[in-house]
Amino acid sequence: MTSISDAISTMHAGRIRPGDHLCLPFASEAEQREVVSAYIADGLRRGERVLYFADRTHADAIDAWLGPHSVDGALAIARGQLDVRPAGDGAFDPAEVVVGIRDAVRDARAAGFQGLRLTGEMSWALRGAPTHVRLHEYESGVASTVVDSGDLAAVCQYDERIFATADLPALLAHHAGVVRIDPLHDDRRLRIVPTYSPRGLRIGGVVDDATAAPLADALAQAAAWPAGEPWFVLDLADLDFVDVAGIRALVRFAESLAPERRVMARGIPPAMRRVLSIMDWKLEPADELP
Repeated sequence: MTSISDAISTMHAGRIRPGDHLCLPFASEAEQREVVSAYIADGLRRGERVLYFADRTHADAIDAWLGPHSVDGALAIARGQLDVRPAGDGAFDPAEVVVGIRDAVRDARAAGFQGLRLTGEMSWALRGAPTHVRLHEYESGVASTVVDSGDLAAVCQYDERIFATADLPALLAHHAGVVRIDPLHDDRRLRIVPTYSPRGLRIGGVVDDATAAPLADALAQAAAWPAGEPWFVLDLADLDFVDVAGIRALVRFAESLAPERRVMARGIPPAMRRVLSIMDWKLEPADELP
């Protein structure tokens, strides 16, 4: 599935710094959880306070999100470094929320933190049927606050399943770009990035003796992901070269998944197709998923 944000500049969660105002358009809970947890964990490690405006997510769930990052969310909450607040108790008031953010930046400075890292589930803004003008007013206010403060980073979370597709491009325009999950591996030879809707991996570059270990590590991580969808897609369109050992690793990964899950591949290089045919290895092509 192609996202409307694919053509917009992106930044990985681990590279966000004060002065960045970014958008997270997501279409699955897995994508939301992994991007947001990486963003929060990085801020906590950097000595920043993190303010989370939660509409659908409980504080206990956010604590659980941070476990794989070796961050104790409950301890951060107890210390006041991680502050999870309900995202609005009444009608959406852009000016009131922006004033609250500015106060939170001031409070973070006074408490001795390195800055404030903000993120919010924007689904709360739909309550009370706000006009599009008011939502744009909010985003404009956040953008100016980020620029003015110098100590604030903000990521606005938009669930593509509940925000009209026609509205999202205009909302994205208030942001410097979109935030994406950090690659599982990225060097000059091989890049492996998690994908969503459906779940999978985008693998690009070269798989040979020098990059076989990172590929194996990435596949091991992917095998441990919770099974949420029946399809796991390997996007190989950017793969320049893969040796026989790499192809074997991909096939063994496909065979290791539970029987109710299937691996399908997009963009299989012609040379790889020939090896699969010669060795009688199975890796289902997937130009279109059901």
